[in-house]
Amino acid sequence: MTAETGKTLQVMNTLKQAYVYLRRNEHMLRPIWFAHLLLCVLFNLLPGGLSNPISLLWSIIYYVFWCIFFRMYYHKRPYFCVARICASAIPSSKMIFITFALLFFLLILPFIPLLMGFHNKYLFVFERYMSALQVPETSILNVFVFSLIFLFISPFAFCRPYLAWISALQGLSGSVRKVFRKTSGNNLRFMLLMFLLNFPCLIAYGADILLQCHGWFLVGFYSFYLIYFNLVFAKVYDYFYQAS
Repeated sequence: MTAETGKTLQVMNTLKQAYVYLRRNEHMLRPIWFAHLLLCVLFNLLPGGLSNPISLLWSIIYYVFWCIFFRMYYHKRPYFCVARICASAIPSSKMIFITFALLFFLLILPFIPLLMGFHNKYLFVFERYMSALQVPETSILNVFVFSLIFLFISPFAFCRPYLAWISALQGLSGSVRKVFRKTSGNNLRFMLLMFLLNFPCLIAYGADILLQCHGWFLVGFYSFYLIYFNLVFAKVYDYFYQAS
């Protein structure tokens, strides 16, 4: 139970509520889906992906797209509000900082036993692990490893800062501390939620590689699924904030 709201996240019910909303508002969400599909197609056509300098412009447009999406969901006019979008950059930057800080800690963690003098058997395991990762970045192994790492840090580095971001978009408090207070005691439930949300993504990624679609299977999948993904977090926000 949480300290401030006394609430425990109901994971399966939250997923169901997002699906029900999606079905009931299918007509309204079609233009949003089409716009998101276009953005996904444009990204897949970018040579080099995020390494392409043009991807910076794409990232800004993509960020604004989701800002408008949530303002539409909460009926906050005008949907495109520069002041609110800029204010939302504060919790989103915190989310990036926390994520990179935790990832850096996890990345140096395998080196700690070496610094402590465990060189024999551990060195053999460490070398095999590192060599296994020295494969193309699109390998399923890399995706699985980083997905597993992200799963463990997601309650702190993604879920709660994301809720703060949603709050800031509405002109409300974007305090990450406030989110932690409202959602305390829900770490395992956030991890379960992220596992259930990311599992279809791993399947889709594997299918894209298996079918040799060069990312186009993922374009079709993510164009729809990420809308549902964000609706889930809108329902999580509603549960902890609006109904309190």
